[in-house]
Amino acid sequence: MKKLIAMALAGGLVAAPLALAKGSFEDAERVLEAASDYGITRFHSIELDDYGPRPFEVEGWLDDGWFVELYMSTEGAIGPEKRRKHGAEAAGLTADEVRGYLQAARDQGMQQVEEINVNSHGEVEVEGKDPNGRDLEVDFRAGDFSPMKVDLDD
Repeated sequence: MKKLIAMALAGGLVAAPLALAKGSFEDAERVLEAASDYGITRFHSIELDDYGPRPFEVEGWLDDGWFVELYMSTEGAIGPEKRRKHGAEAAGLTADEVRGYLQAARDQGMQQVEEINVNSHGEVEVEGKDPNGRDLEVDFRAGDFSPMKVDLDD
């Protein structure tokens, strides 16, 4: 009986971090939907942190040429916002492109997503964790969902 209880407790301790982990793909979808509803049409970066009352940060472009930085709660409520008029043309990924890169990273073994970012050179980086909690980074060229580099920390 003691052995059975010990095994059940150990199993619960192993599963607990996964149950409490933020940065799930469901979180990413909720953030994408809320940011799109807000008016972001081109995404520059999305961060899914695991702390604070507004753990999600989104940077991107609105249709009217404003660049915004939004902070969101886990429920998708938008908190502080920073806006600036940017002289450059709107760049970044559409919501559907973000979804495509997230799925491609998931196909490479990513279980938890922490950040997706596109740079001015057209490189897309998705950072997260594998099922064992190891850091996993998957890099792409914009417009191509085939990874050009997969880096898993040992």
